[in-house]
Amino acid sequence: MSRRGEKADIEEGGRFFHRFFASQHIRVGFFPVLRCLSMFGPRPVSASVLTAPAIGALICMGLAFAAGAGPADLLKTIWSGSWGSPGAAINTLTKMTPLLCTGLAVALAYRAGLLNIGCEGQLTIGALVSASFAVAGSDLPGFLLLPLTLISGAAAGGLWALPAILLRQRRGVHEVISALLLNYMGIHLCSYLVSGPLGDGTAMGRTPPIPAWAQMTEVLRSGSLYLTPAPLMALLLCFGAWFWLSRTLWGFEARAAGTNFDAAANAGISASKWQIMIFLTSGALAGFGGALEVCAVHHRFYRSFSPGYGFDGLTAAFLANGSPEWLWLSTLFMASLRSADKLLQIGLNLSPNFILVVQAVLLLSVVSQGRIRGRLTKFSSQIRGSFRKDVSTHQPDRAHTR
Repeated sequence: MSRRGEKADIEEGGRFFHRFFASQHIRVGFFPVLRCLSMFGPRPVSASVLTAPAIGALICMGLAFAAGAGPADLLKTIWSGSWGSPGAAINTLTKMTPLLCTGLAVALAYRAGLLNIGCEGQLTIGALVSASFAVAGSDLPGFLLLPLTLISGAAAGGLWALPAILLRQRRGVHEVISALLLNYMGIHLCSYLVSGPLGDGTAMGRTPPIPAWAQMTEVLRSGSLYLTPAPLMALLLCFGAWFWLSRTLWGFEARAAGTNFDAAANAGISASKWQIMIFLTSGALAGFGGALEVCAVHHRFYRSFSPGYGFDGLTAAFLANGSPEWLWLSTLFMASLRSADKLLQIGLNLSPNFILVVQAVLLLSVVSQGRIRGRLTKFSSQIRGSFRKDVSTHQPDRAHTR
C-alpha cells in the first residue's frame, strides 16, 4: 500500500472515531462510565508529601547509627520482629487495628477543620463500656451481643467527645485543650471504675471476662497468637470514610466546612452542624477501636488498657497527610515499629524507648514539612540560578572565540 493510501486510511479512521465519540449516545453513556471508573482509586501521594517523612527516616537512621546500630541491621531487625514469622505478622496486624481506628478518627476530624487529640480517652471509655455491656448482656444471643457490644463502645466514645465540640461551638474553647483534659479524666475515671464497681472483685483492676459469644472468631492462628477479622473491619472503615469524603455531596460539605468555615456558611452549608457531627463520629471511631480491642484481643478491660494508641493515631494520621485512603500505610509502619521493639532491645541493644524517639522525629518532620519544602525549594532555586549565571557568563566567551 502506498503512503497516500495509508494517509487516507488514517484520516478516515480519525473521522470515524470523531463521529463515534461525538454521538449523543456515547456522550450520555460512555463518558459517565469512564468517570465512574476513575472514581475508584485513592489519590496519589505527591513527592512533596513524602519528603518530610523521608528526611525524618534518615534522621532516625542517624540516631540508630550513633547508638551503635547500622542502618542495614536496624531495617533487618525491624523486618524480622514485625514480619519475619507468622506470629510476628499476626502481632503486627493486631497492633495495626486500633491505630487504624484512632488514625481515622484524627484524619476525619482534621478534614473538617478540627483536631481530635482526645482519642486516647475516647478509646479507653469505649473499651470499658463495651466490656461492661458484654458482661451485663451475657443473656443475649451471640448474633446480637457482639454487634451491640461494638456499637456500645462506639457510642461511648462519641459521647465522650461531645463536651469538647460543644465547648468550641458555644464558648469558643479550642477543642485541643478540652479534648486533652478529657483524656486524663477518662483514663482516671476508668481506672476508678474498674477497681471498684465494674471490676471483677480482685485487686488486679480489671473487668470480668466477656462471654465467648461476644468474642470475635479466629481466622488464623500461630501458637498462642491469633488473628480475627478486626483489622479488615478497620481497613474497610478507612476506605469507606475516604469514599464518603471524596465522592459524596455530604462529604464535600464536611470538607468545605473544614476548608473555610465562613465561606461554607455563606454558601448555605450548615458548617457548625457538620463540625459537630464529624467530631462525634471521630470520637465514635476511637471508641470503636477500643471495643475491637476488647472483643478481638483482650476479652476484658483492665487498668492501663491502652499503651498510647490514641496518641499514636495522631502521628499515623499526619504521616498519611490526613488522607483516610493512605492510613493503612502509615499505621502498618507504626505497627511494625511497635512489634519490633523487643527484638531491637535484644538484637541491637537499643532501648524500647527508641521507638518513641522514632515516632517523635517523624511527627516533627511531618508537622514542619511546609518549612522543609520551602527550604528545599529555596536551595534548589539558588542552585539553578547559579548554574544559569555560569552558563550566561560562558556564552560571551564562546562568541568572542568564534
